[in-house]
Amino acid sequence: MNLFYHGRPLQSTKLFRAAAKACFYERNMVFFEKRGAGEKSMTDIGKYLEELTAECRKAFADRLLYIGLQGSYLRGEASERSDIDIMLILDRLTPEDMDEYRLILKRIGQSEKSCGFICGRDEMLRWNPLEICQLRHTTGDVFGRLEEYLPEASRGDELNYVKLSLGNLYHELCHRYIHADRARNVSRFRGTCKNLFFLIQNLHFLESGVFAKTKGELKKLVSPEDREMLGMAELPDDYDFDTAFCAVFEWCQRAFIRIGKLN
Repeated sequence: MNLFYHGRPLQSTKLFRAAAKACFYERNMVFFEKRGAGEKSMTDIGKYLEELTAECRKAFADRLLYIGLQGSYLRGEASERSDIDIMLILDRLTPEDMDEYRLILKRIGQSEKSCGFICGRDEMLRWNPLEICQLRHTTGDVFGRLEEYLPEASRGDELNYVKLSLGNLYHELCHRYIHADRARNVSRFRGTCKNLFFLIQNLHFLESGVFAKTKGELKKLVSPEDREMLGMAELPDDYDFDTAFCAVFEWCQRAFIRIGKLN
């Protein structure tokens, strides 16, 4: 199994480090940010991926099929509070493998930020096709090639993924509005609105054929109404809940109509 960068195999750790840094700088990855008078270090994602890959290859040998990066670090939108989202595929997965992977994450550090997805090859090859478009567009290859382990998926599968995502969001909004007190509604609303990014990302892809991988890119492409929804997760602490809730609720109602026109 080789590491690949721009379609070429990488045989050495030195080459991997150079390629990893180049790859993520190409995505405008930020490793450090200014905070007040001092400078606080974020995770050096290139170094982290190098160490993770080396440890996994040592532990799993030829059983390691794939490592990929997802989430805000891949998009170049990470902050020092961001999780590190890793996708890992083994030839098969056992509880003992998960124990070993947990130890690896502790050894390389930042285990409190580690997140992501692990599975065996057979499970991945039989994965729900509704999720394949999202996986394909939002996972960056670090070791191996994800495409080799993805099942076939159609436009209809992607359409059903968007329908399901919209239905889940709509249900969550309505259920909590009725069954939770106002304080809980206010505190949970912005977290719920994080799902709007993925929903609008995929809805825009179905409508235009363009998959915008970052929120910044997506904001430039979508309508003012969709752009407003993309900002809901970042509302200030003193936001007007009633106004924001009504805006998202009504957007969801119109989104059902938009999806209906795509059938």
